[in-house]
Amino acid sequence: RCRYSHNGSPFARNAWYEPNQADSSGGVVNNNNIADGAGFIDATTDEQIISCEFIKDRLIVFFERSTWELAYTGNEVLPFIWQKINTELGAESQFSAVPFDKMILAIGNTGVQSCNGANVERIDNKIPDLIYNLKLANVSIQRVCGIRDYFSELVYWAYPSDFENPLNVYPNKI
Repeated sequence: RCRYSHNGSPFARNAWYEPNQADSSGGVVNNNNIADGAGFIDATTDEQIISCEFIKDRLIVFFERSTWELAYTGNEVLPFIWQKINTELGAESQFSAVPFDKMILAIGNTGVQSCNGANVERIDNKIPDLIYNLKLANVSIQRVCGIRDYFSELVYWAYPSDFENPLNVYPNKI
């Protein structure tokens, strides 16, 4: 679900009121507490939102097994729409999404994904089994955290290595 305020300051007293909603404020209704166009829009999926990042002015939202864009329409009646980018590749690690200028890298249910806003594809051809080892025990896939090294132009992901020590639940590998 995407929840949005009215077109204006989100700090206004009526910014988050939906149509046909008003606040009496002690029995007196004034114009500052009458609905001013806030609302919400749901994505047509049963999956949970895992992570999101921006590519320039586009918001890319990673669900469990799919990737969507939340696009601004400019229409005051329906200011946002959900657009599906990929139906099979999403993200499973909340803190694994790492933004770049032209793409976002994330750890998904089948591997390391790269999203450029128009397409999502796997980029981990040299280490295809690593993701499946992360999913073995202790929900370690949820403990992956990524960061970008601007100087070296690299991405680092810290993750727990279940296949070496199944009792380890904290990230100990990069």
